Amino acid sequence: MATIKSMPLLADARRWVAIALFASNAVTCLQISSLAQESPPEVHRKAAIAPAPSYPELAVRMQLSGVVRLAVKVAPNGKVVSTEALGGHPVLVQAAVAAVQRWRYEPAPQQTEDVLVFTFKP
Repeated sequence: MATIKSMPLLADARRWVAIALFASNAVTCLQISSLAQESPPEVHRKAAIAPAPSYPELAVRMQLSGVVRLAVKVAPNGKVVSTEALGGHPVLVQAAVAAVQRWRYEPAPQQTEDVLVFTFKP
C-alpha cells in the first residue's frame, strides 16, 4: 500500500497563502493610513445658537432616560444640513434631532461633520 506524502506540501501551500494574505492586508492598511494623512485638516466649529432639546412628554411618562448620539453635517454658512442617529431611544432621538435642526454654527470655508451626544435624564 502506497502512502501519499503530500501533507508537507499542503502545509507549505497554506503557509504561503497565509503570508500572501497578511502581506496584502498590510499593504491595504498602509494605503488607508496614507489616505487618512492626505485628507484636509478637520475644522472644529462652535455652535453660535444651540437650543437644548426638550424632554418629550412621552419619555417622561415612560420614565425614559439615556444617551442619544447624532452625526451632523453643517453647511459652510452654519446651517445644519443633515442629521443621522447613531444611537439612542427613538423617542429621545426625535427630540434631539428637532433641537439640532434649529442650531446655527459659525461660518467656515467648507462643510463639516460633527458627532453630538445628548444625555436625557428625567
